[in-house]
Amino acid sequence: MSTIARQALTEEVRALAHAIGFNLVRFTSALPFAGLEQDVCQRIGQGLYANLPWFTPERAYMAGDIRRIVPPAQSIISLGLAYPSGNTYLPSTPGVPRGRVARYAWGRDYHRVVRRLTQRFIAELRQRFGHKEAQRGWVDTARLVERAVAARAGLGWVGKNSCLLTSEYGSWVLLAEVATDLDLEPDAPVRKTCGRCARCLPSCPTNALPAPGVLDATQCISALTIEARGAIPRTLRPKIGDWIFGCDICQEVCPVNRGKEAKIHPDLLPERGCGPSIELLPLFSLSPAAFTAQFQGTSLMRTRREGLLRNACVALGNIADPAAAPVLCTVLAQETSALVREHACWALGRISSEQLARQALAHAARSDPDLCVRQEAELSLDLGEVHS
Repeated sequence: MSTIARQALTEEVRALAHAIGFNLVRFTSALPFAGLEQDVCQRIGQGLYANLPWFTPERAYMAGDIRRIVPPAQSIISLGLAYPSGNTYLPSTPGVPRGRVARYAWGRDYHRVVRRLTQRFIAELRQRFGHKEAQRGWVDTARLVERAVAARAGLGWVGKNSCLLTSEYGSWVLLAEVATDLDLEPDAPVRKTCGRCARCLPSCPTNALPAPGVLDATQCISALTIEARGAIPRTLRPKIGDWIFGCDICQEVCPVNRGKEAKIHPDLLPERGCGPSIELLPLFSLSPAAFTAQFQGTSLMRTRREGLLRNACVALGNIADPAAAPVLCTVLAQETSALVREHACWALGRISSEQLARQALAHAARSDPDLCVRQEAELSLDLGEVHS
């Protein structure tokens, strides 16, 4: 293929992706990613991904060379879809505590939204160029390191907060990739860096950014509130604040993210999903069926009912609104999930000194069938977390 023909093909594919709805489109070769496998394995060995069990050496091996997944691949198409960047959280008010949701989850489940667009894009590629087995796409859950692909393709650069930063939309971008056997003209990596700026590192309440570009997922609020399935460590709970799904703090302080506006896909807008913040107390009255009915089609389904109620308890303990105490007492008496009851003990111990709260904790310490709940109730009483 001549250089002119290759460039024309590349621009045809770029225009197609934009027409489908992607805000950003860049290209890189299917050559191996030098040092990527070793870097991921090193971080696995350091325990930085200990609460992300799918980060395995096998995954790192596959991520290092796309042709281990799609042998005919010659190029990788890196795609970016912007999501809302505004700051429209409704704050808690007395009697109405609210929990915050990360921006990417305000609308419909982005996995479905981006995957649907990616599938449309691949269908168009196959219709125009054929090669069915050599056109394959991924969204978030693939055995790829999306940021590495996007950085080499020139979509952006990896910031000190480990997020991909783009000139156009900052880090408010969702990523997808398509491997293809089309020989496309690679884009050059961007030359930008964060320079001397390191505002994100000290901004993290849990110190999940121990060094520039390094994320300790075991400390990350986003990982703790979404990926973790068990108890959130007690030492980290006070630092989570009122986040109940994800966290945007290290992105909010980033100067690159200021003043970024984009045409947002309708399904990612707050009115299509759960929005920026959620009233916490009504969550505890939701049955499993009601929980599904309220959050079906949104990213919050990833936490399941148990995980979201666990997170809500932590947020209530940090908000410390006395109006939550009666609800938490009811949780201790009626909730079937021991994990939720455990975190309800912690929250109740932090917000109420009323006799009713102390009685509920004392009863849980004596009678709850779960050892972790009994221990949490005892700690809330014995360590003075219920202030007298």
